[in-house]
Amino acid sequence: MKVSLYIPWKNCVYFLILNLFAFGCNNPQNSIADPLQQLTGIHTRVVWIQEQGKGADSYAFGNNFKLMGYDSRDGKKERPLLAETGNFYKPILTPDGKKVVVSSRQHHTIYLVEFGKKKKKSLGKGVAVDVWQDPATGKIWVYALAGDGPENKYLTTHPLIRFPLEKPKKRELVWNKTHLSWSNFDLSRDGRFAGGLFPWPHAGIITFEEKTWKRYGKGCWTALSPDNSAILWIFDGLHRNLNFTNPFTGQVWTTSINNDPGIEGFEVYHPRWSNHVRYLTMTGPYVEGEGGNKISGGGRKVEIYVGRFSPDLKSVEEWLQVSDNDRADFYPDVWLANGSRSNFSSTQVEMIPDANSNQDTDWPQNSKQLVFLWKDVLAENKAGDDSLLGFSQFRVSARQFAHFNRFLEMDLNRSGFAASWSEKKAVDVIREKGGFGLEFLYTPSATTSQDSGAVIRLQSGGNNNLRLSQKGQNVNLELFAGDKPIGRIQLADVLQPQRPEHLFISLQGKEVKLYVNGRLAKSISLSGKPLPSWRDVRLIFGQLKGAGSGLDGALSHVALYAGSIKEADITRSAQRVTGSLEERQKVESIRFKGEFTEGSTVPSPDALGAYRRALVVNRYLVTAVEQGAYPEKEILVAQWAVLDRTVLPETKDFKVGRITELKVEKFDQHPELEGERLMMDMFDPDLELYYQVD
Repeated sequence: MKVSLYIPWKNCVYFLILNLFAFGCNNPQNSIADPLQQLTGIHTRVVWIQEQGKGADSYAFGNNFKLMGYDSRDGKKERPLLAETGNFYKPILTPDGKKVVVSSRQHHTIYLVEFGKKKKKSLGKGVAVDVWQDPATGKIWVYALAGDGPENKYLTTHPLIRFPLEKPKKRELVWNKTHLSWSNFDLSRDGRFAGGLFPWPHAGIITFEEKTWKRYGKGCWTALSPDNSAILWIFDGLHRNLNFTNPFTGQVWTTSINNDPGIEGFEVYHPRWSNHVRYLTMTGPYVEGEGGNKISGGGRKVEIYVGRFSPDLKSVEEWLQVSDNDRADFYPDVWLANGSRSNFSSTQVEMIPDANSNQDTDWPQNSKQLVFLWKDVLAENKAGDDSLLGFSQFRVSARQFAHFNRFLEMDLNRSGFAASWSEKKAVDVIREKGGFGLEFLYTPSATTSQDSGAVIRLQSGGNNNLRLSQKGQNVNLELFAGDKPIGRIQLADVLQPQRPEHLFISLQGKEVKLYVNGRLAKSISLSGKPLPSWRDVRLIFGQLKGAGSGLDGALSHVALYAGSIKEADITRSAQRVTGSLEERQKVESIRFKGEFTEGSTVPSPDALGAYRRALVVNRYLVTAVEQGAYPEKEILVAQWAVLDRTVLPETKDFKVGRITELKVEKFDQHPELEGERLMMDMFDPDLELYYQVD
């Protein structure tokens, strides 16, 4: 077991006394020294499932799993709770910590396992999602998804039912108004509320008395606080942060959960609240596979972690790595002996208020303050009549090698985009309001020392007013008055390849703040005021000149606001944008070696009319498949030939007999290509069209 646990010396006596008080003379000698019990201060159990192969089955569909457990008092550390290997899914400790309810996702069967007895018995059909004890009667209920209907790894049409643990045949319907998701579904301690996905990625809270649910955001792996405060977290699409909402107060905040030294900033998964308000568990780090979302890659480095929240739930004070092995560990659950007595707040509110404008899921948050908006290439990208500019529509123009990607973002491709907007009117409004807020989502393609350049700039004439740039993994923000630098913020180790980051710049007077994923990263006071020097400001993304000299990365969700933006609104905006990232679906890529056998005519820019870009379809004989699966002998590939009314130099390689290696994806999985000029001099109904992606 690896321990990432720091306890100041003055607290050592406290922990010793707490353990002795909790267990007295009956406490086993080794429990005080147990790292898990040192973290929690009381008897604690953890259960999870462990994949016995390469560790890629992070959704637990296969038959190669062990049911695992850890008890802080028996000294046995991590070990199998059953001898058999099979399909186990989402183990849940009962409220007394003595038993485990676990399911087979394959066979839709629920089992009961007594901790330490190595035996299981069937509780009937279904997949268990929560176990709840009625505080009024003491009866323990199992909540499960059971019935018939289609399903996938994200959702099921099976209704939610429940049954008494002691009488599993006595079943009753709980919820069938919406489809639900497989991941966390949690009841409040009093049973009046439940948090979940209705279905993924729509997160919210059921109020059983009203027989309805209220939406509070998008994302995955929700969790409802185990007391009666009904605080909901939504795991963000970055798989690094918990986005919290207090439905009674409307307060929102973001808490990072990938900051343990053993995680090293990588993605984490399977976050779950324990039965104690202050403790949670998760799995990580996820380092296998390509791209920014590595969850499906799993890997044998994935371990179980237990953490302790700060009292306000806004940080994780300490982490402990519970498992330490060469297998992948998934779906943990944690039980503390005193969990049922924990509370975030003693305030009792009778009913959750209706979700108001502070809790809805629309983006952007402050639409009336907009002076520029560009969400993606297919969005309306407009400000309404009630905005500071009145009704306005905005667009961006691709320059040089830049185009749009599968997620409809600006793909800089070492080039850039220029914004079309009401420059003078917008600047007048910003000056009148005394400041601005600028937000965007940026995904770098690479973060080596050679990846350096401007991400976004505001320019007057030939001078930068504002410049946010990437230098490797670092983010630099510079502000100017005329050609004079007046302030700079540098953030180290923010960026990772293919990992989106939500950035927000706030300027009021001479104070500048830079937020990362809804959390304030740094604030400085400028040596001068920048706004008086703004004239006919251009909004530029990437590099407009010097083809191939800029950054390779993607931008979306760009919004520029006039005036002051509240920190809570910045947090909400980040939560909405990053929560939507969970909807991004991976597509299968194929990398092959092939011989060019037939090409379409590369058009001249003048022949394109109003078009500025064009693809041509070429035929290749497949000689070897390096990645993915492709059964045909030939393949049709759409490749860029003209960008920004310039014929690309690589078109000279479109020659019969030339051997090349390409990475491609199905053309119809790239909605950004809809409406692009496509030149195709061949027709073959038996071959599906692919698109070159590198």
